[in-house]
Amino acid sequence: MTRIVLLTVFAIIASSCSVPYQKPAVAVIPPDYELKDVRELPQEFGPYAKLPTILPLDKVCRDSLFSEFWRKYYAPWSGGEPLSDISRSILIMKEHAGREWYGENKRKVPRKILNQLLANCDLDRFPAKNSMAVAIVPTSLRVLPTERPFFDTPDDFPFDALQNAGLKMNEPARVLHVSADGVWAFAETADANGWVPMRDIGFIEKSLAGERMKKAQIVIVRDFAPIRDRQEQLALRAKVGTIFPLAGEYEDAYEVFVAVPSNGNGVREIKVRVPKDLARRFPLEVGDETIVLIGDELIGKPYGWGEYFQGRDCSALMRDFYLPFGIWLPRGSYNQIHSGRSISFSGLSPAEKERLIREKGVPFLTIIYMKGHIMLYVGSNDGKALIFHSLWKVKVKNGEGRDIKQPVGKAIISTLTPGSELVLSNGSLLDKISSMLILRDRCGLTR
Repeated sequence: MTRIVLLTVFAIIASSCSVPYQKPAVAVIPPDYELKDVRELPQEFGPYAKLPTILPLDKVCRDSLFSEFWRKYYAPWSGGEPLSDISRSILIMKEHAGREWYGENKRKVPRKILNQLLANCDLDRFPAKNSMAVAIVPTSLRVLPTERPFFDTPDDFPFDALQNAGLKMNEPARVLHVSADGVWAFAETADANGWVPMRDIGFIEKSLAGERMKKAQIVIVRDFAPIRDRQEQLALRAKVGTIFPLAGEYEDAYEVFVAVPSNGNGVREIKVRVPKDLARRFPLEVGDETIVLIGDELIGKPYGWGEYFQGRDCSALMRDFYLPFGIWLPRGSYNQIHSGRSISFSGLSPAEKERLIREKGVPFLTIIYMKGHIMLYVGSNDGKALIFHSLWKVKVKNGEGRDIKQPVGKAIISTLTPGSELVLSNGSLLDKISSMLILRDRCGLTR
């Protein structure tokens, strides 16, 4: 009897053990996952601008910052010498043409193409020109004369290594060279340079440039505002921060001067009416209403490396946020944090960093830096510093413990620990931030 019972027990155990092993389910993060910060924090500027923390700039400070802006913005038209380091520009072109790259087809760029691009730069005569110019349409400054993207790896989108910066419609520039085939112009601004299609830029006479610099101005405050003139067949869109010389004012519109193509790669001016809901007199004053106006136009907009596809990366977002206020920021996060005397976080713990930001930072006038990324401090809530920034991704671990890049891909308001509800692979922004700059402290120190 005992033997029969034992056999029965063994049979039951064997039966239960015969069920195939099933691997525990892995938590999958969907590609369109929205970070907890974005879901829970208001993604509009109104709630933050209502906090009693906005400190307007006094007239002396405002005038000092605007004077700096004016000098830098019009620098390509104000002197005769190139603003760029010519030898460094040549070296960068040669280095890029000498490397291995992947194209948009995820294949290696043929060496023949790279050699042709370098030859088209015509570096033996570089620079052979020194002419004032203006962007006719929104365009890009490129390391080499091509619109094709170059990537470090086949999957490195959107980080096109040839994309230096964007040029806004009507932005001043100086042309230093023309490519061997005559299709590209090497142009510079106060803080960037690169190759621009000749169709996108036009040479401007010194007298006309001088007249434009003396005129009152308006600035676009609605992103991708339509600029149209049926008679001239002009139909373009202007990003926030685009500046136009003022020609006249009506009850519902501004009349502005717009540069359009003329004969021989030159430009002429036409007058275009811009509805007042799309623009304001330049510069705006810093205040709760204007902060909300500009911030709400920029939040949620797609990330764009170097303004690729007319988007904005972290430094372009900061630049466009401050531009309507007549506050100059150079291109690039490193240059921005070094545009004044910054406050170092060296030796501080994450908690001490956050406390220092909340105690010393001035909302909407403070930028926070970590290597490769720049952010705007917008205030604090429940002891947490809040930031506005254009974020491409956070690096997290998936359910299998592998590092993955979780896309964000837009301008957001977040804490300094975005993605902390997931398992961050290499720490939070708070762990990595190294300094902050209060822009008001630049007053009187501008150069």
